[in-house]
Amino acid sequence: MANNTTIKDPVLEPFFITKDQHCYTVMESITPDEKNIGKFGKKDNGNQGKNYEKPLGHYGSIASALKKISQAKVDLKEEYSSIMEYLNEYNQQQEIINKTLNKVKI
Repeated sequence: MANNTTIKDPVLEPFFITKDQHCYTVMESITPDEKNIGKFGKKDNGNQGKNYEKPLGHYGSIASALKKISQAKVDLKEEYSSIMEYLNEYNQQQEIINKTLNKVKI
């Protein structure tokens, strides 16, 4: 039986990483929007509005998992007013991840 390791950090939120003997998995913690609560009617069996976790991908290294998180954080925002705003956000997220990677020499 394998143990999973969970890696959470406020800088990664709403994402986090789980690790098992095979890979790193990027997970997203999702809190349903109020407008979506009850959207599926009684099929939810009383689970309406409960937080859940969604896997975003499996990666062979922590560096790859962190890079996925930086891109996912940029994609959280649905609209950017310009390409420069998008690129600035992308560069800011990359810088945060790169600082983390540099601290551990990955």
